[in-house]
Amino acid sequence: MIGQLAATAEAAPHEWKQPALDADARLHQLAPYIGKLKPVIARQLLQRFTAPGDIVLDCFSGSGTIPLEALLLGRRVLAFDTNPYAVALTRAKLEAPVSLEAAAHRLTQRLVAARERPRYADEDVPDWVRKFFHPETLQNALQFADECLEKDDQFLLACLLSILHHQRPGFLSYPSSHLVPYLRDRKFPRTDYPEMYTERALAPRLAAKLRRAYKDGRSVDRTGVLKVGQVGVADLRLDYEVDAIVTSPPYMNALDYVRDNRLRMWFLDRRTANYSPEPTEKQGQSDAITAAFARNALKYLRQGGHCVLIVGETVLRKRIKSHPAERIFATLVEEYPTLRVEQVIQDEIPDVRRSRNTGSATKRELILVLKKG
Repeated sequence: MIGQLAATAEAAPHEWKQPALDADARLHQLAPYIGKLKPVIARQLLQRFTAPGDIVLDCFSGSGTIPLEALLLGRRVLAFDTNPYAVALTRAKLEAPVSLEAAAHRLTQRLVAARERPRYADEDVPDWVRKFFHPETLQNALQFADECLEKDDQFLLACLLSILHHQRPGFLSYPSSHLVPYLRDRKFPRTDYPEMYTERALAPRLAAKLRRAYKDGRSVDRTGVLKVGQVGVADLRLDYEVDAIVTSPPYMNALDYVRDNRLRMWFLDRRTANYSPEPTEKQGQSDAITAAFARNALKYLRQGGHCVLIVGETVLRKRIKSHPAERIFATLVEEYPTLRVEQVIQDEIPDVRRSRNTGSATKRELILVLKKG
């Protein structure tokens, strides 16, 4: 059975299903993030429902895809999220140095200063973190992270987090997966692959990361960035109204943002645990986020402005089946009865992008185009 909104949906444009386009800015690939929105989707939605100079609010910014596309299209940007890794990655993309030369110069400064920082004792680092790295590699990475944190250098910090773990030579860890951190020592045993367990130099790997990030030579005009911060919708406060809200609320009970980013998040916040529950694990928690969005985000949308929501639809996981788009829309209309549906677009989601390997989680998303009347 499908929900009423899904029944009225039109099919997504065919280009949404195509591989990444050359038109996509390289900064979109700055660091991995589970459940990233494809840039072409954000770009086309912004082109259709916003205009140059508009103020665009994304209060669930995730990896920063929507804010970056908005900035590249000449919009002004407000971006917020509760996840510290999401905020760091969003800021990194929006605050990137203007050129490779500028980024490389800053990298040299940070590396020199990092070497003067105090070293960590083993007891200062949890076992679950230490098992991923050669001890000297870990020391260098921690000192560099601390230097970036002290200088509030989110761009170089994100570059570090992007090469933190993988089995490829250009990354810092012992052989492990790239998106979700787990060791692959059974596939690559130390006895057979001793070279994968040696110290890995930080500086050349970061320099190579910068070259990849600036391969397209594109720069970002930061003047359109109004504010980026670690703020949840329950605490959202703005000083002016916005022309459009374009955002993708967290999928209820479908993705594990905290668990899957736990190693990168630990480098940002040393209190991060190996495993943590999701804020959207329960239906009630998801409903509370939607209600807070209705109260604290929609009120800033100008009359006649568009609210574009990318919503995971037909969740089936952990014995829970629901139609989140229906629940979200019902909550929003309760707060704003004049809110109307202008368009619904349905997009099938490849397993590699949003679903669990079992295929039991979200298999498609609905784009709800709402207008505040």
